[in-house]
Amino acid sequence: MPKAPGRGAAPQPVAAPPARPKLNILPHVWRVLALWTLVLLAYANSFRAGMTLDNATIILQDTRLQAATSQNVGLIFSQEYWYGNGSTNLYRPLTTLSYLFNYSILGDGPNPAGYHAINLALHALNVLLVYLLGLAILRQTGLALGLAGLWGVHPILTESVTNIVGRADLLAAFGVLAALFCHIQSSRSTGRKRAACIAGIALAAAIGMFSKESAIVVLAVLPLYDWLFGAGDFRKHAAGYAALLPGIAAFFYFRAGMLAHSPLVIVPFVDNPLNGASFLAARLTAVRIIGKEFLLCLWPAALSCDYSYNQIPIFAWSFSWPDLAAVLSLIACAAAAIAAFRYRRRAPAMAFFVAFWFVTIAPTANIAILIGSIMAERFLYLPSIAVAGGLVMGIAALANRFSATPAAACKVAAVAVGVISLACAVRTVFRNNDWRDQISIWRSAVETCPRSFKAHTSYAVSLAAAGVNLDTSVREADRALAILSTLPDNLNNSLGYNQAGFCYRAKGQSDPASSRYWYTKARDVLLQGIKIDRLGVEQARQLNFEAGKGPYAGGQARLYMELGRVYLLLHQPKDAAAIFGEGRMINTQPEFTEAISQAYRDSGDRDAAAISLIEGIVLDPNASTLAADLVKLYRDLPPGSCAVTQSGGSFSINMECPLVRGHLCTASANVAREYAAHSRNGSAQRTVQTAITQFGCPSSIFQ
Repeated sequence: MPKAPGRGAAPQPVAAPPARPKLNILPHVWRVLALWTLVLLAYANSFRAGMTLDNATIILQDTRLQAATSQNVGLIFSQEYWYGNGSTNLYRPLTTLSYLFNYSILGDGPNPAGYHAINLALHALNVLLVYLLGLAILRQTGLALGLAGLWGVHPILTESVTNIVGRADLLAAFGVLAALFCHIQSSRSTGRKRAACIAGIALAAAIGMFSKESAIVVLAVLPLYDWLFGAGDFRKHAAGYAALLPGIAAFFYFRAGMLAHSPLVIVPFVDNPLNGASFLAARLTAVRIIGKEFLLCLWPAALSCDYSYNQIPIFAWSFSWPDLAAVLSLIACAAAAIAAFRYRRRAPAMAFFVAFWFVTIAPTANIAILIGSIMAERFLYLPSIAVAGGLVMGIAALANRFSATPAAACKVAAVAVGVISLACAVRTVFRNNDWRDQISIWRSAVETCPRSFKAHTSYAVSLAAAGVNLDTSVREADRALAILSTLPDNLNNSLGYNQAGFCYRAKGQSDPASSRYWYTKARDVLLQGIKIDRLGVEQARQLNFEAGKGPYAGGQARLYMELGRVYLLLHQPKDAAAIFGEGRMINTQPEFTEAISQAYRDSGDRDAAAISLIEGIVLDPNASTLAADLVKLYRDLPPGSCAVTQSGGSFSINMECPLVRGHLCTASANVAREYAAHSRNGSAQRTVQTAITQFGCPSSIFQ
């Protein structure tokens, strides 16, 4: 015990606590700038990629993106992702909101460059987060730099970065990575800083979930980190876990509201053939795919934007190589999981990456639930971090083992990771070229996945749409149909038949000498497609009826439009008008009504042409182009007709004219019958009531 100072002695000064060393962030800034430079070089040519694949549909055909209004924002948060372009039950409002930001606020419209800039910026932000997480997990700057650099330029990521609609994966990954980073910081902070970190967790989780549903993995990623690096004290981090819940709960609440007024959909067998396999065969095939995805991360030489039927064979309980690969993949997955658990204390970082791979790939692995696709490279955006991390750690371990000094080991590891990263960057540059346009991306898919029907039909239709290599186009269409011909109608899909019919029609129009042969071939293929489409619609209608969802009005409208055009080329206008009419009940766009009217005019039936235009107006009162067409048609009637009146220089339809009134009543009766035939009884009754009360149509014509 120290002695008390004597009387009169000067008091001893109290030593100040040692100052907390300031963190020098400047070296990290330079490293991140170097990472971003590398990423920019790898993706510089991605700005030349066009609106390929789903981009043209999801962005260019979504009317919600064409004006930044509160009404459109409301539709984005209340309607599904593929708004107006089919039913998928996907709900990704923040992703769609980001497209609105590009389209209307930045004014990019159909110009893809601005969308690519946002995608690249999001990817650069994720590279930063991967670097920061690498510092926390690997505890070495060099390893963290290697992890972020290798992952940032990996070619497997091009489907998420270069493909514009891959933005959903970018945003979802940001949500997961940012939430994990904030969680790690919260465990090292107190007071207001800790509260800010917890708020960051909540915000990041909400951003991820409202961008893509796969961000749900954040619920497992945070506890995984705590289990391996936080001494398993989960109660200490309860506030961080609780912060995840509001955003996730809000997502499921709003998604439930969207699903309440959306029809149930059947995942096409050709998109995910696992839906037609037995439970065990489907899961063993899914395990083989996990192995295939892992190998793609290690050796990304052959990449494809599509893996549809019949590229990936289903487990068949045989001694074939695909079945053997499934067994080997299962053994490898089990061995990796066991090793990670066993060495979790000696090598927590490696255990984290192994577990991170399985956790982040789980939502798309077709193990717990079967999703809409059997395989896609965009699913690997987040899981590939684990492969990059494991590869960097493996290289460092080998360098340490075979190098004389730690300094030499660092140099060897840095050179090895640098060479691999450079090779990946070069591969990414070449892969970006594949995304340049529809022809290039589907040509690469055909080369990589020659057994995929969709690769062949999409390549065929891209050639036909461009009017080039039509002989190649029809050959590719033939190959696609040969693949589809192995399926029964109830598992088949009309898309391939629609696209093949388009290619055959284009070939016939370019070759008058053999045009009838090609038109007849197109007709037969399209009729088979409509047979398959009707069967699929009936299956979906029954499913929705049993679920109490009400009438189902689905179907591939473009199939009917294509067949109608072929009928016109075969000089069968009445058949064309009938098939156009069926398509119009699926899609009430004026395009179908105009086609019906033109078909009747070609057959010389002006009355039917006028009635069809009025039918279109009854279906869509805002179709101003149809009203203008009707005025023009009535003006071409013989002199003395009362159908059109003139005031000044403008013409309008005379609703008091008996001819017009008769056409209107007939059109209303036709529309009401079509509504009733499609079980849309409410619409049918409203049409009848309007015709009787407002236009004075006799009720007898509706019997």
